[in-house]
Amino acid sequence: MKRNVMKHILLTVLLLLLASKAEAQSMSLGNNLIYDAWLTPNLTVGVSAGQHWSVALTAGYRPWPTSDETSRKWRHLLLSPELRYWTDSVSVRHFFGANIIYSHFNVAGIRFPLGMYKSVRDERRQGDLVAIGAFYGYSWPLGRHWNLEALIGAAVGYAKYDRFACGQCGSKMGDESKVFLMPQAALNIVYNIPLKKQEQRKK
Repeated sequence: MKRNVMKHILLTVLLLLLASKAEAQSMSLGNNLIYDAWLTPNLTVGVSAGQHWSVALTAGYRPWPTSDETSRKWRHLLLSPELRYWTDSVSVRHFFGANIIYSHFNVAGIRFPLGMYKSVRDERRQGDLVAIGAFYGYSWPLGRHWNLEALIGAAVGYAKYDRFACGQCGSKMGDESKVFLMPQAALNIVYNIPLKKQEQRKK
């Protein structure tokens, strides 16, 4: 499942980037500060696709703890391509978007906020998930090339995973699959890189 999903996601991103290449006026690099707070290095690469559209790919990877003897763990890889519509112009004020989320995870002993996913507090789960989401956000200028973005949304998906009795043991309890609904939130610091001169907007 993991290889097929990753191939489809990467192919989707490649097609979106190729489709937007002719119209691309800028490129952006972003970092989700909320993701950083969970000690997960992450990077978003985005490209404009005209005045109102942009496409991007977010990747995050948390390899810690590296030892399987540790009872508490949240190791995961995340890939998420997205498409945004900006009501004004790219990187300016309001935007709406849709994304695909893929993650391979190994989780145990974690207390998620708002009482979510209580079952992983006492057992380990290792597997894959795929989700489709939608979100709304707003972008504030911080300087000539810098922006701060906040977004919120939700995603519905499917997860398939193996269950283990505890975080550090290999005693498998079985496997399970389920449909789930999860929130999305981000606070991104973004650096915008111009690729070609843009026409001055009429005031």
